[in-house]
Amino acid sequence: CDTLRSRGIDTSMVHTVPSCSSGIAFIMVQPDGENSIVIVGGANTSEEWQITDDVTSAIQSAGVVLLQREIPESVNVVFAKLACSARVPVILDAGGAESPLSSDVLANIAILSPNETELSRLTGMPTKTEKECIAAAQSLIHEGVNKVLVKLGPKGSLLVDIYGNLVRQKACHVDTSSVVDTTGAGDCFTAAFAVAMLEGKSDQEAMAWASKAASICIQRRGAIPSMPTRRDLQ
Repeated sequence: CDTLRSRGIDTSMVHTVPSCSSGIAFIMVQPDGENSIVIVGGANTSEEWQITDDVTSAIQSAGVVLLQREIPESVNVVFAKLACSARVPVILDAGGAESPLSSDVLANIAILSPNETELSRLTGMPTKTEKECIAAAQSLIHEGVNKVLVKLGPKGSLLVDIYGNLVRQKACHVDTSSVVDTTGAGDCFTAAFAVAMLEGKSDQEAMAWASKAASICIQRRGAIPSMPTRRDLQ
């Protein structure tokens, strides 16, 4: 938590789980900057948690709730329902688990953000081409998601919404020799999109902002150290 606090993040609701250790991730970075990650769950996968009044209040008064899949699905279901009932938009980054998403989660998500591999895994559909990605995203729209934001790496990103709109965004150009570590780039993209959305930017503007953030992330080593600040993007 010291690292998070040093970045100005409120950690007052972070608690320890006495019965287990912290979850850890082993990250293998290839010469081209691509990575493979082995996750060993710990406190993050524990079912020993409670929804206290202060947590409920924080969720229902938030501008947006950003969830990910390295915590139990049951937790995401509860948090998504709490947020949705208060009309707080929920964004779910699809990384971190290979299992299908439950209908209870899908029905309470405003934006689902997978990469092509995760999109294929969630839908059982091919995602090698843009046309295939759009079709797979639309299948998730039919299951209750309002928008699907697909991260395509060097090919940029695309967003499909419930009204049939399609938004494309090119990736910011980064020389291949400058890419040192792609760890966290997808998380960075989704978080930057959420920030831009909260500030009233359009989907196109938010995707461009997120693309800039991710382009900085992949030129730095590490997960947390690679995350850009607002000053970096400006």
